[in-house]
Amino acid sequence: MPSKYECINLSYLESIAEGDKDIIKELITIFLDQIPEFTEGLENSFKEKRWLDVAAIAHKAKSSVISLGMEELGNRDLKNLELVAKELHVRDIRSKDNPETREEEEAEQLEKNLQGYDKEHQNWIKANASPETVASIIDKFNTTIRKAEEELKSEIKK
Repeated sequence: MPSKYECINLSYLESIAEGDKDIIKELITIFLDQIPEFTEGLENSFKEKRWLDVAAIAHKAKSSVISLGMEELGNRDLKNLELVAKELHVRDIRSKDNPETREEEEAEQLEKNLQGYDKEHQNWIKANASPETVASIIDKFNTTIRKAEEELKSEIKK
């Protein structure tokens, strides 16, 4: 059955809640309460170039948006945001004259994690790792999440 909404699809929530409308409304409310944490967190972390914080927020938001049927936003956009932010953090460490041992180890671990992706995705990450890409994905996230917020609010009023 196609979703009656543009952004969200509640079929996953309906399946785990076994159709219990109160549980669905509670889960939606929890997500709505998280929106400022996601949007403000991404904005502040981006402004301060705290790339690991951007990556962590993108990772946390990913599972939430996927559970509400925003597959592309979660599996593609937020995943790419997470990976690009990690790559930017590695570049920041590598650009230092004398990085601390802890930073070197952190960069090595992040690089190993990024190498776990196929070559095409690795190349995309390296080619697109820029503040402009981060800003673009954050803008798309904010636009989509605002539409989803309206749809979710209308759903819990039912």
